[in-house]
Amino acid sequence: MAEDTWLGRNTTISADLHGILRATGVGIWSYDGTTGQFTLDDTCRELFDFPADEPLDRDRMRQCIHPDDRAAYAAAVQGAMTGDREFSIEYRILRRDGTVRFISGRGRIPPNLPGEPMSVTGVCIDVSERRNLQDRLHATELQIRTFADGFPGLFCYVDQDYVVRHLSHRYVEHIGLPHDQLVGRHLRDLTGHARFLERKAVYAAALAGHSYSFEDMRLLPDGQERHYTITYHPHRDAFGAVRGFMTIGLDITELHNAERALQERTRELSRSNHDLEQFAYVASHDLKAPLRAIDVLVGWLREDLAGLDQGKVQENLGLLAQRTARLHRLLDDLLAYSRAGRGNAAATMVDTARMVQDIAVLLAPPPTMRIEADASLPVIGTPATPLEQVLRNLVNNAIKHHPTGSGLVRVSAWQRDGEVEFAVEDDGAGIPPEFAGQVFQMFQKFSQRDEVEGSGMGLAIVRRIVEGQGGRVWFHPGRSERGTVFRFTWKPVPVTATGTGNRDAVTAPDRGRSRPRPHRGRAPAVQ
Repeated sequence: MAEDTWLGRNTTISADLHGILRATGVGIWSYDGTTGQFTLDDTCRELFDFPADEPLDRDRMRQCIHPDDRAAYAAAVQGAMTGDREFSIEYRILRRDGTVRFISGRGRIPPNLPGEPMSVTGVCIDVSERRNLQDRLHATELQIRTFADGFPGLFCYVDQDYVVRHLSHRYVEHIGLPHDQLVGRHLRDLTGHARFLERKAVYAAALAGHSYSFEDMRLLPDGQERHYTITYHPHRDAFGAVRGFMTIGLDITELHNAERALQERTRELSRSNHDLEQFAYVASHDLKAPLRAIDVLVGWLREDLAGLDQGKVQENLGLLAQRTARLHRLLDDLLAYSRAGRGNAAATMVDTARMVQDIAVLLAPPPTMRIEADASLPVIGTPATPLEQVLRNLVNNAIKHHPTGSGLVRVSAWQRDGEVEFAVEDDGAGIPPEFAGQVFQMFQKFSQRDEVEGSGMGLAIVRRIVEGQGGRVWFHPGRSERGTVFRFTWKPVPVTATGTGNRDAVTAPDRGRSRPRPHRGRAPAVQ
């Protein structure tokens, strides 16, 4: 229907007002009870997708309303007829192209005399975009709620007026009150007045745009103690303005308990190491006194029985002296084992090739045994004593257990991934496979006690030192399945002006070198 026709029939609405309503998308309609016909302005017809010349009665208007909303619309009109004669409702309509639109409509039923036909005047506006936006916001809110409820911790959202707007399911369980008694309340009602005042400065900082984290212990309603990392994080709108803040609590109870257990374990290990050191001191000091007395007695017996050749007296005295010397070495090695891998010795630049040469001189093997310092041995920054003890024990082990006493012990190295891998290789008899799992255990020897001198602790000390330095040690058969190769990793450290080092640093650069210089005097063959 043309706009002038509408104005002709509705003289109470001025042209200016109708223009304003049309510009804002508001349509005007009326129902005449006498004719049973609806009259719609152009805006209304565009909203409902009615042709300009189509007559509109009650049945036609009812058909355009979504079937699921027809009963609600009729109830709203009926309520107006029996109430204050006005109604307001949002409903859906079906357009000719099958699309669905949301309409917000208001109507008024003017007073009429008994028996007079009912007439209705109303307005309507398309609110589809608003409803779609609300639906999207609702879906987003549901996603946020789902995320918050699935979050493995506590989640709370507080607006700029300190009103709690959302609590995750876990947070509700933590407080122990129903959800509807918590949401919409002032934060003070949840935390308690004292805690709220205590943390109000932090809340204010979050509302000013700053994040803050701390650890806190809280008691659950059942009395269980839980530990959390709490973070207050500001929430900003699309324009950057702070609208509230989020409280995020990560449950670190298990981590806290693990740290406490680790601390207790560390204290126990410290006490154990102290007890071990005390035992080693007693073993190396107090127990040596009677051993020295036995040595003296053996010496006296040898002097007194020097001319006695009956039986095996001299042989037995020699075995007694040998056993006593072995016990001396065992006590010394126990002390060395207790101290292995401990302490913070200063790091220096160590020429590991020269160190191997010095070890060869110190051990003084038979002239038929060669100790070779390979050109691959680097200069590195490290505490010298523990590395020297490892190399010395491995080289000495290779010499002592060589079946012929005539062979080669070769020490080499490779640098990779910030570590140096050392290898001590011999051409001896090797280690029987059945003993592979016992090599690094204490007091383990794979030859007869009287054949090879030693306490059986050398390799145990090696492992303790290497692992104490953060490395690992292992072995495998040598070339052509002959002999044994012991390998271990060692992490060099940079050497500072004071001679100390940082163990997390990389190796010192290697240097080229000529073949090692021979030692003066009587010494083994060293290459």
